[in-house]
Amino acid sequence: MNKELKNSVDFINQQVGKKTGFDIPKNYFSDIEKNLSTNLFSVGLPKANAFKVPSDYFDSVEGDIFNKLNLNEEKEIKVISIRKRILRFVPLAAAASVLLFLGLNYFNTTSSPITFDDITIADIESWYENGYGDTNSDELALAFNDSTLEDDSLSLITDENLEEYLSEIDSSTYLNEIQ
Repeated sequence: MNKELKNSVDFINQQVGKKTGFDIPKNYFSDIEKNLSTNLFSVGLPKANAFKVPSDYFDSVEGDIFNKLNLNEEKEIKVISIRKRILRFVPLAAAASVLLFLGLNYFNTTSSPITFDDITIADIESWYENGYGDTNSDELALAFNDSTLEDDSLSLITDENLEEYLSEIDSSTYLNEIQ
């Protein structure tokens, strides 16, 4: 092993005191990005002084500003009249109000309102048959008090009239009512 070390190029150069020329400065890899960006930035900067005031600038700047201000005052300003704007919408408002008036009168024409007298007995019967009138006998008794029944109507019911009525009714209707 010692023979290999003695015959290697590095060992010989070390004994002679000769350097290879491939040395890297300290912190080369950690500082390379910063150095490269600094060099690129400095190359991109102009070499001449860019912040130079033109000659006679301060002597003529006041006159240039006043010339620009006078040009703006000479321009004609467009004025829009409020009266013209309002008059433009008057025909539209009139047409809309006429249409509203006609529409309300046309669509609101209904016949006379429905009163209690317009309801027929058939309507009330169908209402109860469809299940909307779930009332018990106490509620009916409150609705039809004794003053609404006439005494004469009760006197018309006799035993003969009752037997005649019961004999006319089909017995199958009784069976259907029980179920």
